[in-house]
Amino acid sequence: MAQKLEKKTARILALILAFIMLGSVFAYISPKGVQEKRDVKLKIEDFRNWIDILPENGLFYYFNLTELGLLSKKLGDKDPLVNFTEEGAINALHSAYLSGRIVQFSHPIEEFVYADYGYHLYLIDNNDSKVFFARDTNNTVGNFDVQFSKYGVAMISEVSPLVIGYSPLVIEVAEKLNSRKTEYSDYLLRLNDTFVFAFFTYGKKAGEVFRMNQTNDSIADFFFQGFRYNSTSQQYEKVWGVHFTQNYFFTGINESERGFEYYHFENFDDGFSIAVMGDKNFTKIADERTAPPVMGFIIKEVEEVPQKE
Repeated sequence: MAQKLEKKTARILALILAFIMLGSVFAYISPKGVQEKRDVKLKIEDFRNWIDILPENGLFYYFNLTELGLLSKKLGDKDPLVNFTEEGAINALHSAYLSGRIVQFSHPIEEFVYADYGYHLYLIDNNDSKVFFARDTNNTVGNFDVQFSKYGVAMISEVSPLVIGYSPLVIEVAEKLNSRKTEYSDYLLRLNDTFVFAFFTYGKKAGEVFRMNQTNDSIADFFFQGFRYNSTSQQYEKVWGVHFTQNYFFTGINESERGFEYYHFENFDDGFSIAVMGDKNFTKIADERTAPPVMGFIIKEVEEVPQKE
């Protein structure tokens, strides 16, 4: 019993330390008890639209900490999906770019995207609350003020979600803010419901991530994998969304070969496909082998055979 308590205490302590280093629990409340907001020129409400401002060639990890808290209360803090997401979020936020000497938040982070380009970029929803940043200089890029620290980190506080990370990447985001709409957010918007964790990418990176086993060919320019809990069926779900660049699509799975409780899919005329895999056992869903089968056909031009005279 003492050993169990010791492990739980260590886990809680690790969480507290991680959040203190990040400054995400620094509470700044005005004397009137009203949370102080920052000035926001542009608010992008849904994380599915955040992809429009993310530079290409990155790997994107989405965490919904509000949903994580609700699931923890509903399923318990030992639930495998809760633990899986919690561990990933702590690792993603444990970054020099979010060091307390650079940035401190006046409100806990509610959801965020961690973008990995080798260098890091973050899109953070902290309820549009005031953020304290170790600004050294600032510059106007497009219509937005970009703040720079002496540590190579930049921030755009006039946008919600807050943009912070490696300075050249933040500048690239600022330049994209004036022409935001892409086809990739349209794909994400078809993946409705609330995800607690998701991984997605687009462009050349999607082609590197999603390949055919037999030929190693790149056949997609958008890939999404998200996890959620279906309260109606009380099952864990893994959702895939793929935009195929060739004549490929998802197909069915024989029940005897499936290995998890239920599966359904939908293919669209524009090459986008969605698959949902569900089971009460999260381990079955999280297994990388749990994936929808892909089928395709290739049309090749055939030279006309000359007719004999």
